[in-house]
Amino acid sequence: MDARSLSFALALSMVVMVSGISYAEDDDAAISPFLVQRGFDISPIPKAELNFTANNYARVGFGSYLVNAIGDCSGCHSFPRYLEKGGPGSNPAAGDPFEGLPSTQSISGLLVANFNVKHYLAGGQCFGPFMARNLTPHTRYTKGRPQGLTEAEFIRVMRTGEDIHCEKFPSDPICALGPDTPLLQVMPWPTYHSMTDADLKAIYAYLTALPPAEPCNTVADGCPAGSNPYTYPNTPDCPNPAPPQ
Repeated sequence: MDARSLSFALALSMVVMVSGISYAEDDDAAISPFLVQRGFDISPIPKAELNFTANNYARVGFGSYLVNAIGDCSGCHSFPRYLEKGGPGSNPAAGDPFEGLPSTQSISGLLVANFNVKHYLAGGQCFGPFMARNLTPHTRYTKGRPQGLTEAEFIRVMRTGEDIHCEKFPSDPICALGPDTPLLQVMPWPTYHSMTDADLKAIYAYLTALPPAEPCNTVADGCPAGSNPYTYPNTPDCPNPAPPQ
């Protein structure tokens, strides 16, 4: 083989390799089974209560890992995120980890916490005039999808910050909160921008698999202004004031 033929063969091999890598990046078979299982282990919503389609099992598990161990979506979109000891959450004996001690948590075990599962990722937390959105596939303004977005639209939001939900559902009262801007201002979409398609599709799959939930705090209740507190009703699953978040 002459030098020119060898160079062509090497270039063709590189194209095949790169194509293979690109395909594997978006192939469910490339998702680590360990991360899938860890995702199910740490999901506040038990696997038995998630809604799977025929072929998204691995994506849902991996999506839970990204949402609950990497992205901290619950930190903004679950409110209150944790309940006190004895509260009607995932582990009433555990309580709120922020009110515990270092000895409460092990070095190698999963987080011990009483997750507010009834309102998991249902939004309602305020950041100035903005309110965290409901990420569960509830039916109001969403057509049974997270924020009413298709998978392709979800990826566009995470890459550009475009508020597609309010473009599609301008009558949703949450769209009237905060300054009039086409870009999401609190959602840290720049952090998610460079995730792979496979990552973002997995997050979307997990959010789609969640049971519908309603927030404790709604637009009708409003966001606190100045020293004014939240005004949503005080109930065991929606304590007001909320414990440390």
